[in-house]
Amino acid sequence: TGKTYNAIERLKQSEKGVYLAPLRILALENFERLNREGVPCNLITGEEEIYTEGASHVSSTIEKLDIDKYYDVAVIDEIQMIGNSQRGQAWTRAVLGIQSPEVHVCGAANSKELLLRIIEDCNDEVEVINYTRDTPLKIINKVFELKHAERGDALVVFSKKRVLEIAKLFRERGRRTSVIYGDLPPEVRRMQYDAFLSGESEILVTTDAIGMGVNLPIKRIIFMDIQKFDGEEVRFLTSQEIKQIAGRAGRK
Repeated sequence: TGKTYNAIERLKQSEKGVYLAPLRILALENFERLNREGVPCNLITGEEEIYTEGASHVSSTIEKLDIDKYYDVAVIDEIQMIGNSQRGQAWTRAVLGIQSPEVHVCGAANSKELLLRIIEDCNDEVEVINYTRDTPLKIINKVFELKHAERGDALVVFSKKRVLEIAKLFRERGRRTSVIYGDLPPEVRRMQYDAFLSGESEILVTTDAIGMGVNLPIKRIIFMDIQKFDGEEVRFLTSQEIKQIAGRAGRK
């Protein structure tokens, strides 16, 4: 929809800014983008810290936010994670504690009501901008089999074991795949992204680790399962999770 793109464009215009991401790969993506576009930026995540000479901007995972520092513009991405039972406190801390007169909060519409209550409790001013997808999502009403997989497909499962099993089946059929799952080392994950981006790999086999912010040339999302273990129980995906993951298809 362009919501994060527009927020980053505003961030680039500021003298001192911070971008806060849910994932290391998203922080890295915007760290590289800002530096490439002439805005010196540091990267701070739980896995690594990279400092750029003359940088006054920071791209960071949300847990690494330094609330003692002041920023002219801040961008908090994937705000719907505020409702997550394991990590939601990091988004709450950022919304309440960040020192910036201009904060862009990006995320799914289902978080709007809670966020407005928090902001109004703080007596802050708020402007709500609603975005809609330029590329509508369509459901394919036919049975899927592995032999039907096409170039640009992303097959989504919910365990590392299933990712590796399906990737092996494709390899045995002579088809190149990229694999993505949560505990894949950052350097390896980047190599897998690049192979899919370049077309060297024709199919992506992934967990919902791609569900937030990742921009890849995916044409179709194939859900190989509709249940996941969320850290507490095995449950069906919510409608919002389905939309979030399905929304990886048709990216600009």
